[in-house]
Amino acid sequence: MSLRLLVLGSSSRLYVWDRSLELFVQQSSLRVGSKAVLVGSGSWFMAQDYLQRFLDLGSLMRRMELLAHDLRDRGNHTDPTVHAFAHGLSTLLSFLREQFSSGPLFKSGDALYPTDFVAIWLHYTGEERIIGSVATMCHRSLETSPENYLELFTNPVDLLSHIYQVLEQHVEVASPPQVIAATAYMLTVSSMPYITGLCGSVAYRTRGARHAWISEELARPDLLGPYTGGDPVGAWQRNSPDVEHIFPKFVPANLADVLPIARKSLRLLEAAQPNHWILSQSEASQDISWLWSEAEILQAWGKSHNPKSSPAPPVRGCFSVTDGHSSVLDEFKVFDLEPRFMGTAEPRHGDAHSAIADFMATFPESLPLIMPNLSQLCDFVFTPLESHALLISRAFLSVFLNESSLLCADAHLTLLRSHMLLTSHTFKSRLGEALFSDAYGKEESAVKTFDSLLHRPQTAHASTLPPTNIRAVGLAPALTARDSWPPGGSDLSVLLRTVIVDSQEYGRRHNRWSKSSPEGVLDVLDEAEFRLGFAVRDLPVGTGRERWLNPLSIEALDFLYLDYKVPHPMEVLITPIVLSKYQRIFSFLLRLMRVEAAIRAVYRLTCLPPSRSLSESPLCGRLVWQFRFAAHSFVSTLLTYVYDVAIGGNFDAFLSQIAACRERMPSNDFHEFRDVFALSEFHSSVLNDILSACLLRSSQRAVGDILRSAMELVLEFCVFVTEPGTAQSDHTIGSKLCTLYGAFRKKVVTLVEALDALLEKDAKLPQETVPLVLGVADERRVPPGGTESLRYLLARLDLGNWRRNLD
Repeated sequence: MSLRLLVLGSSSRLYVWDRSLELFVQQSSLRVGSKAVLVGSGSWFMAQDYLQRFLDLGSLMRRMELLAHDLRDRGNHTDPTVHAFAHGLSTLLSFLREQFSSGPLFKSGDALYPTDFVAIWLHYTGEERIIGSVATMCHRSLETSPENYLELFTNPVDLLSHIYQVLEQHVEVASPPQVIAATAYMLTVSSMPYITGLCGSVAYRTRGARHAWISEELARPDLLGPYTGGDPVGAWQRNSPDVEHIFPKFVPANLADVLPIARKSLRLLEAAQPNHWILSQSEASQDISWLWSEAEILQAWGKSHNPKSSPAPPVRGCFSVTDGHSSVLDEFKVFDLEPRFMGTAEPRHGDAHSAIADFMATFPESLPLIMPNLSQLCDFVFTPLESHALLISRAFLSVFLNESSLLCADAHLTLLRSHMLLTSHTFKSRLGEALFSDAYGKEESAVKTFDSLLHRPQTAHASTLPPTNIRAVGLAPALTARDSWPPGGSDLSVLLRTVIVDSQEYGRRHNRWSKSSPEGVLDVLDEAEFRLGFAVRDLPVGTGRERWLNPLSIEALDFLYLDYKVPHPMEVLITPIVLSKYQRIFSFLLRLMRVEAAIRAVYRLTCLPPSRSLSESPLCGRLVWQFRFAAHSFVSTLLTYVYDVAIGGNFDAFLSQIAACRERMPSNDFHEFRDVFALSEFHSSVLNDILSACLLRSSQRAVGDILRSAMELVLEFCVFVTEPGTAQSDHTIGSKLCTLYGAFRKKVVTLVEALDALLEKDAKLPQETVPLVLGVADERRVPPGGTESLRYLLARLDLGNWRRNLD
């Protein structure tokens, strides 16, 4: 009787539970030895080694029972996975007690005979292995004292990963089948709530239509990330793909990559197109649950490779009658299931004891040959969920590829390219007319200005010019009309208020927009004047190095930028960071336009009919023309490279890839972008390449400063040529021109050498090669890249090393 109570985890007349040691020990009042126990009339002895198995079984059963009781008493704040683990542990303990009760120890009489000892002792070998492995998994083995217990994981990811790793170890070392079955049962039961939440987070359910409960699912805390509700506009930003999402070890790597993306895509798809077909799709055809037997795997294989021709109709309600033989009471069978059971199979009749008995009895002795290891089994189990997640991502991507939608991606990108990257000739010309000018007063005034450079004027009018009378070459005269910088907001508004509207109206009037263009593209173009707008950047002041406060500086217009109001949920593709990259390129292009207008002003001045003073000083005239030619060649080379190679080569290739992705989207063939976030990431990388090609990245600061210094020298030369006359001698003017020209030539040679060193350094770095699918390499336009594009600039600036060989 004591042995029977002992294996069930209860105290007896001989052995009691020691709470401090968490072991069964002998009664202190009994005067018996520690080596053996007298049996019957004293003629037989039961050795302590024989009794040790029963003591270990009882101690482990009690330890596990205390652990399950402790997990259940932690309150409502405990994670459902921990509750499921406690339920599975309690069910396993009940199953083991039933196994103990059905053994020979309980079938024999009160008196044991020597012939029964060996049979009883051997019978409980399997149960001892099971409870021992479970106790080791829970850090409650007999070798560990209570003060050295390790806390069981309460985080669902860590807990499930721990159980899976234990199961994986048992499979690898070929542990007894009972041990593997018990561990697999604990994993199956414990992971049910997590897998259910995983499926629900991407609208994958096997019962009922999805659209009816999708709002509820989206309002729930995200199991995959830190998002806890709030505004839908910022939801994707707080739940961006860059945030690390940790999953249990059994979740395949591919699924771990696509699940967060699918979750965010589902949220944004609900905001972008609430009536999308995937939101009202009927229930899934396959449940996500663990499959251990070969028959279950083959059945699931058939479902995945032979799907139903039409989806099952959604469930209308809980009390719907499916056939004439079912009753309303059948609907209540769900309350007989284990917690959080979401299977599509018919409910099991009976309680959890019969379920675990069936599980342990039908569990195979080894994994099926079709799935020889746990890794392949996990990949197969979660394949339907991965396919569904990819389907959601593709559905959201198709919204951005739909040419009839206002969210057409390439329509917005084309609009950004034409305005913020100044590739639209109409917009660029009107912006140039508003901000820049290549004229310097009237023609006779310009002649006098150029003559003053070569001949010293001594008129009182020239010598008494007020110092505030700013004449910044290259800038529109209206910008400096108030003799202050930067110009007032009203002045800018007058100059820029019609630039966007006029360029849009010009496109409509001259049929620049084809009437055969898709409706979505035309809608985006019609809204351009409402989404695009000029704004003034709040730049810091007070440091003494504010070059933008000087109208003669190349950074004079850095306070001006072009803003774009992105429609929701297009923010996932055109993020604030991406817009800042556009604005950096826009500021760089404004600098180029300023230098271009300034060198044109010099060209107009020097190409006027020669005056008498010019013939009197041929040295200064020759220096001006030579410097003008070199500067104009440099600026035109830089402009051609920036628009043709840096912007045109990279951005046009990007748009062609979007068009190719649209063509391949209806089929399941290879397409360039897996989801919207991949498209957004590639969009950002394209802008990074353009910034690199223009030497605007922070890692290229040294070379970028050289390029900016060369442009500053060009502008300084233009200012020197076109400034009002000063009382300087011809020798002084010629010396300044020689100094400027020498500095410019040296700066360009330094730029060429720096570009050569930068390209040589980049060539030594390991290049990442992306293999192309057969049949796609000939169709895809290959962009020149970022740093790689600088080879074109180097070739244009110094073809044949002529600059470095120039004296």
